[in-house]
Amino acid sequence: MLARKYRPHTFGEMVGQTHTVKTLINALDANNLHHGFLFTGTRGVGKTTIARIFAKSINCEQGVSSTPCGQCATCLEIDKGQSVDLIELDAASHTGVDNMRDILENAQYMPTKNRYKIYLIDEVHMLSKSSFNALLKTLEEPPEHIKFLLATTDPQKLPVTVLSRCLQFTLQKLTHEEILGQLKFIMEAEGLEYEELALSQIADFGNGSMRDALSLLDQSISYGNGTVMTKDIKAMLGLVHHDDIIALATHLFNQDAQAVINLTSLFHQISIAQIIDNTQIADEIKALATQISNQDLQLFYHMAINGTKDMPLAPSEQIGFEMTLLRMLAFHSETVNSAEKKTAKIAPKPKAKVTTETKSKPTAKPKVAKEKAQDTPKASLNISSQQEWEGVTKSLKFNTAMRMLLKNTLFDSVSERVLTLTLDEQFSNLLTERIQLAIQTTLQAHFGELTLKINLDKPTTQTLAQKETQANNEKKAAMQKAFLNDEGVKKLQETFNAKVDINSIQEIENV
Repeated sequence: MLARKYRPHTFGEMVGQTHTVKTLINALDANNLHHGFLFTGTRGVGKTTIARIFAKSINCEQGVSSTPCGQCATCLEIDKGQSVDLIELDAASHTGVDNMRDILENAQYMPTKNRYKIYLIDEVHMLSKSSFNALLKTLEEPPEHIKFLLATTDPQKLPVTVLSRCLQFTLQKLTHEEILGQLKFIMEAEGLEYEELALSQIADFGNGSMRDALSLLDQSISYGNGTVMTKDIKAMLGLVHHDDIIALATHLFNQDAQAVINLTSLFHQISIAQIIDNTQIADEIKALATQISNQDLQLFYHMAINGTKDMPLAPSEQIGFEMTLLRMLAFHSETVNSAEKKTAKIAPKPKAKVTTETKSKPTAKPKVAKEKAQDTPKASLNISSQQEWEGVTKSLKFNTAMRMLLKNTLFDSVSERVLTLTLDEQFSNLLTERIQLAIQTTLQAHFGELTLKINLDKPTTQTLAQKETQANNEKKAAMQKAFLNDEGVKKLQETFNAKVDINSIQEIENV
């Protein structure tokens, strides 16, 4: 197993965690040792490894030093996990207070052969409350020959009294570059063939954990029969081919509704490309970054995130995903006039049919009909209040993007066929030239010739969107109150000591 074979044995071999390593080295070289150390961080970032190296450093037969010899009997025993004075405990299997008392009773005795007796307690947050109480007194005033090295992935569960008696070191997730560098080193040390892109994908899936990345590397080497290639990683992990993702994103940006891939990760990379010049970002992604505005990209990204959250509620994963993509298309600034364009394209068909039917008997009826259509009276532009403007917003046929913008506007004035609105400035990203023109065209079809002017400012009164949100919140609060006051619910709570997840209460329609 590569994770065990290449586990660091000295601070110099550690990958990352510079701040923690530097602090411990300085403390060891100055022989300024605290009695309790707490190492926190997610899995696979080096908590136990650092603790073992520290144990070697203070018990090395050559003396306390940040560079243990690694050759003496004590160092070798610690490396093999056979040191009688390094007591490693898994808190998950020693949660009881009796176990802790037995362990601490032995703490009063001197080390068997080394300088210090060291207690290394992994996942210390798993100890029971009574076990912590038993540990507290010894941790507060330990004998000179005792050192406590505690490790946990969940420091929030530790009592404050324990935290205050330890030096706490928070280990960060390893960066992509740190994991990738170590993977390259191991592959070259093993003399195995690899592709850098394949190792980069493994580093990504490691998600900051060196152990997870090395476990995946082990699996990849077995899968590839001694090689680590990109095509094998894609097949093993079920990844979508890079060209397919790029093609999908291109179709989406070009308003092509044929899309079936999770784009969240790609959007993140494009965002980075728009801000910094990173030579590791593919040229195709950089090209995409120039084809879409920052506003649209951020909108797409949040829609992808929300679509992922809504996926379990969809009738099927495919439908949920397709609706997320269609929502992106609906809000894309380039699709605002798509309905009008389609109407213009199909308009000549009925005209051709009429011509064919009346060719043998010329008549002026079509012309009269056209004249009547042109003479159809328009509604009067007599808007004088926010309430009247909200009525217009609800009654006319606007597409989703247009309606979302209009719900966040306030009526300002009508003067000389100029309609002036105020848009809530926090939604300024919704306002584009194309959307404003589309709204103006829809209003002109109803009111006749007019000019639409939209200003940005903080709303002085509630917009339609704010009113709808308030109404929904009030309705939800009333619904939750009614549910909690229901006698059946109260009885269930009393009988089963149940707790209500208030956020899960939803209205059931058609019941």
